Amino acid sequence: MKVRDRECRFPTCHRPAHFVDLDHVIPYQRNGDTNTGNLIGLCRRHHRTKHTPGWRFHLTDTRQLHITTPTGHTYRS
Repeated sequence: MKVRDRECRFPTCHRPAHFVDLDHVIPYQRNGDTNTGNLIGLCRRHHRTKHTPGWRFHLTDTRQLHITTPTGHTYRS
């Protein structure tokens, strides 16, 4: 994932991949697989943001990440 994601996947964040956490898009506890199709690299700040209520992350089949904020705004990376 760190080769694919070269930096934090959160829009406008450019923290290098060697500083990111690998995180499940679909949580492991909800039967999310541990594979390249379900893991993304996020810096620690954005990893914590992802787990804040109201945030939604979705990885498409083409590996585009869609992030929806608690206010309903959607961003792609």
